[in-house]
Amino acid sequence: MNRIIAVLLLTSLCGPMLCTAAPPPLKAYGVAAIEKITQTHEPTAEWRAGRVAIECARNESESFQVVARASRPVENLLVSLEDLRAAGGAVLPAACISVRKVEWVDVNAPFDPAEASKHPNFLPDPLPPVDAAKDRFRVGQGENLVFWLTVTVPEAARAGIYRGRVRLLDGSGTLATVAVELRVRGFALPNRPILQSMVGLASANIYKAHGCKTREDKERIIRAYFDEYIRARMSPFLYAPSTMAFSPLPDAAIKWEFVKGPDGKPTGEAKLDFTGFDREGERYFNQRQAFSAFNFAPYLWTRRVKDGKKEGIYLRFADAKGTSVERRGADGTVNPVFDRLVVSVFRQIAAHLAEKGWLDRAIYYVTDEPPESDMEVLKDICRLIRQADPRIRTALTYDPANRPKLAELVEDGKSLISVWVPYCTLYREDVAVAERKKGADYWLYDVKDFCLISHSGMINRAMFWDVWRRNANGYLYYLATYWGQATTPWERPNFLLPGVTYKYRHGDGYFFYPPLRRGEPEQPVFDRIVPTVRWELMREGAEDYDCLRMLERLVDAADKNHSSAAAKGRRALARAHEFADTIAGAGSNYTIQMLQLEKSEGWSWSATESWLASRGSKPSKLKVTIKTGLKDGLYELSLRVYDDLSHHGRSYSRFLVNDAPYASPGTDVKGPVAVPAGRVAVRDGICSFELSSLAGDNGVIVYGAGLREASKAKPRGIYEVRHDVLDAIELLQGAARR
Repeated sequence: MNRIIAVLLLTSLCGPMLCTAAPPPLKAYGVAAIEKITQTHEPTAEWRAGRVAIECARNESESFQVVARASRPVENLLVSLEDLRAAGGAVLPAACISVRKVEWVDVNAPFDPAEASKHPNFLPDPLPPVDAAKDRFRVGQGENLVFWLTVTVPEAARAGIYRGRVRLLDGSGTLATVAVELRVRGFALPNRPILQSMVGLASANIYKAHGCKTREDKERIIRAYFDEYIRARMSPFLYAPSTMAFSPLPDAAIKWEFVKGPDGKPTGEAKLDFTGFDREGERYFNQRQAFSAFNFAPYLWTRRVKDGKKEGIYLRFADAKGTSVERRGADGTVNPVFDRLVVSVFRQIAAHLAEKGWLDRAIYYVTDEPPESDMEVLKDICRLIRQADPRIRTALTYDPANRPKLAELVEDGKSLISVWVPYCTLYREDVAVAERKKGADYWLYDVKDFCLISHSGMINRAMFWDVWRRNANGYLYYLATYWGQATTPWERPNFLLPGVTYKYRHGDGYFFYPPLRRGEPEQPVFDRIVPTVRWELMREGAEDYDCLRMLERLVDAADKNHSSAAAKGRRALARAHEFADTIAGAGSNYTIQMLQLEKSEGWSWSATESWLASRGSKPSKLKVTIKTGLKDGLYELSLRVYDDLSHHGRSYSRFLVNDAPYASPGTDVKGPVAVPAGRVAVRDGICSFELSSLAGDNGVIVYGAGLREASKAKPRGIYEVRHDVLDAIELLQGAARR
């Protein structure tokens, strides 16, 4: 009887028949880098409980996430890293693994810092560094604590399977473990990136945010950011129109001075001083084999200002002493001294860079997004540069697909522009084919189609697959550290700048965060650079690009040697192209000026201001036709529309396409967004669809349309495609050595 009572008592206290140990309060998952995880994200099929497997080449980095979920609050949690070990005694020390904490920002926070966020939407982006030896963390019940880990594999590492653990501990011991398996491939990425790039660096923002005041402070922090660029296989770009350097350090520029005659006027000759530039070039181009491209010379034009208004551009060249020369006099005649100065300076620069072995990285960025009215002046600039040295590469954002008159930048059948850099969604294959026949090369640039916080991780990474599938050789982005002035992006990811009408939407203009959430530091901060999830995914994409280019070159070499291994390489490339076509954004974009619109009651449009609008109130159908130049087939249509919960008392944008309803997401962040709008057909190069407004208090404003070839099958995952590419590279390199 006593035994029965004891069993019943035990059962009532502990559950059925036996007391078991309480389950651990923490569960850890390994998650791929492309998964964006919110603070309350529930585990999905892509999360791997207690394990993660990754692979990469030597001289490459690979990221993954460790997610800790708690069944009850856990305090004083720390992260412990182990060395990764392979058979035969090979070791990747824990020092090869960096740890950062994933933080979240409200992408719906309104632009005005004084306005409250009515519909908060916290998404992952900042990645502040973690000191695994001393930092402690808390995770609440039902919440996620997310760590971003990056393994950097040295070039000299041995190929093989490496294993180790990431442990999560508190004062009582290990609470959860993630087993890490890393496959290191038998080849290395080149130190100098194959992908050429220029990603803007706003040094003044960096100095202010990090509290740098002295020359030594500034040099230290710039070198720290340059290390981030090198790790990401990116190149810095000084957007300032007067620069003659890739480094913002005060003495890092090429200096030049006009030679003057007895009358004190410039003779047409110039003296150049490369001392500071060569020091930086030796450090980064030679010693570290970093930075695949750089902008090296200033704009040769400026705008006249009359009655407070900017007018057309004119040619003007100035030296380090402030002496300036204009090309045309008041009577319109050409000043030959101007031409001689430009030719002298650029010829000396080209000769010096060629002697150093750096000329193939140099880009002369003629101007940014020019209007067609500047055409003749741009033509004069390009002719002078070509006269100085035809090896100098000239570059221009936009191409004739967006500015048709740019096609006139040609001489003797050759393009005066060496590198067109059109916006990624305005690239047109037929235009690019015509320009390549004239000797031009292509890069792409992005502002807000691949790089925003609200984009999926796959889209953030896909930009570089888009560059590759377009057979472009470079990537440009205007700034990586452009932060608002009233507050930091930690609090306001969306911001406006004084006197600027452009709206910077969550992530547009920055891939780093200031080290402090608020204010400015009293003492310099050197040990806290905060990259983003998007920067890390860009790095992954840049590494993808280099692998794809390596495979192309190996296949070409194998074909020339009649190697049977070439077939596997071609199959891997075909799968990569299929994948890139599926994930890399709109195939072609069309502005309002490119659309043919039939007149319809209730609709208004402005080709000058590039919008098409209906205030709604009653249904009204509008036929839209696009001359595409695309091959016949089915395409995914997207419309770029205005998003606003209440614009003049109406909700924007809600509409029908071919009688199917669509709407913008409806957030507190007002501005244009891309909305998928179903499938449409292209026949004989023509695409037509019917756009309809709605009854009630619903309006629609359209800025353009995009078409992307519809996928015929579900694409393979990026890690599967990369695996095939890496396999093919190893096979082809092995075959070449035999």
